[in-house]
Amino acid sequence: MQSEDEKFMSRALLLAAKGEGKVSPNPLVGAVLVKDGKITGEGCHEFFGGPHAEVNALAGVDAKGATLYISLEPCSHSGGLKKTPPCVPLIIKKGIKRVVIAAEDRNPEVKGIEQLKFAGIKVTSGILAQEAEEQNESFLKYISTGKPFVALKMVQSANGKIGIKGKGKVWLSGREFDAYSHRLRNRYDAILVGINTVLADNPSLTCRMKGGRNPVRIIMDSRLRTPLNANVLKNAHNERVIIASVGINFKKEEALKEKGAHVLICGKKEVDLRALIDSLPSLGIYSVFIEGGAQVAASALKEKLVDRLIVAVSSKKFEEKGAVASPIPSALLKKLKKEQMGADTVYSGRL
Repeated sequence: MQSEDEKFMSRALLLAAKGEGKVSPNPLVGAVLVKDGKITGEGCHEFFGGPHAEVNALAGVDAKGATLYISLEPCSHSGGLKKTPPCVPLIIKKGIKRVVIAAEDRNPEVKGIEQLKFAGIKVTSGILAQEAEEQNESFLKYISTGKPFVALKMVQSANGKIGIKGKGKVWLSGREFDAYSHRLRNRYDAILVGINTVLADNPSLTCRMKGGRNPVRIIMDSRLRTPLNANVLKNAHNERVIIASVGINFKKEEALKEKGAHVLICGKKEVDLRALIDSLPSLGIYSVFIEGGAQVAASALKEKLVDRLIVAVSSKKFEEKGAVASPIPSALLKKLKKEQMGADTVYSGRL
């Protein structure tokens, strides 16, 4: 049975999720105002640069003596990437009696809890903290380390194969996991694949979720083999496409730039995946979703770059000659949380 605090915080977390794909590099935040046991105001951070969740929840309501539930510690500072004033002064001004917080902000500049207590407001923190921290894992990693959050997705057959060499894209996952994959594309700032995925499947790497937005597309392509008519380049003048290379083909580099792509030199003989990942925040990318290529996935795991692993295991099997083995060790899957998503068994968790 959920406590009253957990019930209202669950609502705050649900509201926070509405900002997925819209608020980065800011965190997802939801807020619920409760007075006499009833919700009298609620809101979320809807888009980067817009009003914060607390502002939306408190707009036009009498909050004196009420309890405010917030999924993340309220901000108390200005500057940096912030485009709006801090929320703590507003909470104090509104006469709120108690504030319930799920997760504490790891930004050392944030002193929200401290300032609320100093103002005489009762503060309870840690309510559904694990759920809140998972919801904001990308923001919390970057604010703590300065490095982007990396999620890796893989789809494999029941016998541990991800495709057949020489063939184009082979569909393994069901529609439920496919829909979830597009939600992930919306969630993360960028999607990353290797050149072999582009050559074999010619993907667009767009988000087909209703109301979603396309992530920045990143191609690891050491020798600039990306075809100029590739689907991934079709809207590169309007949506960012980054080709990570080693700069050995200047003519092709200029042609890709004319198509709208940004060519990023990252390595000497081969693209250095770690250097590429570490450089992303300087390009305004704070989370990345690795979706394609056994070689890229194996490299990311070997370099210990992966923060979250998501693996869908189909009921189908590949017995054909040339079947490509998954780079995900079976022993690693056993350490992850398992759930059923349609016909697929999905393993996921932090590494």
